[in-house]
Amino acid sequence: MNLIKYIILSKAIFLKQLLRFFVLGGGTALPGLFVEKFVPHILNDIANNFQGKIIVISGTNGKTTVTNTLVNIVSSNGIPVISNNAGSNLHRGIISAYLDALNNFGKFVKNDSMMILEVDEAILASTCKKLKPSIIMLLNLFRDQLDRYGEIDTIRKNWLKEFSLSYYQNTHLIVNTDDYLLSEISKSFSGEVTYYGIEDSSLENNKVDHTIETCYCNCGIKIDKFARYYGHLGKWKCIVCDNQRTKPQIYASNIQQDNLNLKFDINDRQDQELKLLNLGVFSVYNYLAAITASLFLNIHFKQIAHALSQEKQIFGRQETFLVKNKTIKLFLVKNPIGLNQVIQTLNTLKKKKLNILFALNNQIEDGIDVSWIYDADIEMIVSGLKNLVISGDRADDLALRFTLGGRKEFIVEKNLKNSIDFIIDLSAEDSEIYLLLTYSAMMKYRKYLVKISGGKPFWAN
Repeated sequence: MNLIKYIILSKAIFLKQLLRFFVLGGGTALPGLFVEKFVPHILNDIANNFQGKIIVISGTNGKTTVTNTLVNIVSSNGIPVISNNAGSNLHRGIISAYLDALNNFGKFVKNDSMMILEVDEAILASTCKKLKPSIIMLLNLFRDQLDRYGEIDTIRKNWLKEFSLSYYQNTHLIVNTDDYLLSEISKSFSGEVTYYGIEDSSLENNKVDHTIETCYCNCGIKIDKFARYYGHLGKWKCIVCDNQRTKPQIYASNIQQDNLNLKFDINDRQDQELKLLNLGVFSVYNYLAAITASLFLNIHFKQIAHALSQEKQIFGRQETFLVKNKTIKLFLVKNPIGLNQVIQTLNTLKKKKLNILFALNNQIEDGIDVSWIYDADIEMIVSGLKNLVISGDRADDLALRFTLGGRKEFIVEKNLKNSIDFIIDLSAEDSEIYLLLTYSAMMKYRKYLVKISGGKPFWAN
């Protein structure tokens, strides 16, 4: 059996090398799918043979960003990392990442490595049962791809059932304490728990937001004592029983941002101020999750800060390209709360009117149902638009949404190249252009932007 396994692994490695050599892709999924088909228990095999720490990261929003940020911090401190940080987060992606740690004969050669894995929330429970991770990171839960996941309570109950088992008593949980939907999971977890969150009264937002999840305490009373930071994330407390947010051990404070940078302190210490590239409150949570994990791994704060000061761009996540003297910045949008955060972030920029290209697709990886665009506050950005180009498979649906939102001047162009040409030609010299893209659209637009700007393929970053 072992001989057959090694033959299959060596063939998968060759397939991955072939795909990259001919620039047919990064080999982030197909080689793993091949191995999974013929060696169905490969994840158990990885867990039994891998000697280093395995960290799994999951949640609705921010998985790829947190994974890449943590990989950058850990690897910059001399620790070899195995990761599916290109975003292929199903079993096939995990297995494909594992192939990078093997020699051409399928033998493991990176014995001093650490695994940092992004895992899709729908398979997190089953994946953790097989991989036996050292650390589990839970970022958040929001409505996303209802046609695929169903309501978020389905995911939450699945996580709660799995992570309340004594099986995880030697695993460390790192959790966002500002997300009430994760609170019962963390409180029933049998292992140690580290909480992170935000402590900044200047960000508290109690305006009506119809994307907020209605949360009920275990006692049956609605949680309505929110000091919200975004969506349903923030400080919470039940008004009847003693159930309340756990004070975070690691927190961000004194949060500020301008057109170029995001700044915040860690645990109110001004000697631990960070100045970072990605903008938005959602980016604070992403950075904070990676910082919390790094501190738990005994990486000194100065080393963390240095790694973050050298941070690499993460494909499709506020990644920038320079084309014809115009800066093009990509934002991945895939659900109402994520789109609202991008809109709010763009609205805070002290700039002239915005140049935006918005491409809406409904492929399997995007979610077939695009009705979520009616839950997002498109109206919030309408008055700040200068130029708007609408594209994607469901461009007509998006055009109707903008029309209903009060914007009637836009160009609908479903051809990718033409849509890019339109927004570039419409935008003034030295201006910035923002691309709001669902996942499959992001992959296609990014590939084209790499071609015309001289960038790197996503798997080479």
